[in-house]
Amino acid sequence: MRAIAGLIKIAVTLVIIVFAIMNVDNVEVKYFFGQPTLKMPLFIVILGSMLFGIVLATLMYYLDRFKMSHQISSLKKQVKKQDDELERLRNIPFMDKMD
Repeated sequence: MRAIAGLIKIAVTLVIIVFAIMNVDNVEVKYFFGQPTLKMPLFIVILGSMLFGIVLATLMYYLDRFKMSHQISSLKKQVKKQDDELERLRNIPFMDKMD
């Protein structure tokens, strides 16, 4: 399994290198209105955008995961409380009515 992961990493690295070599033309990037434009290679703009998207998606994933783990913890406490109450109710002695 480790060898397959290594081969995948090498393949992805080679694809990125070939992509970078094929896209070395400079492009003008305008970040905000009124700001001067920056000239940089196209592959840097594309890879930077991809990296920004990956970081943003990862952040959203972990925020959602944190929220779900908090909700799971809360629900487990609620289930525990209800189980304790059920056990308490099961142990109440019956009172028979005598005529």
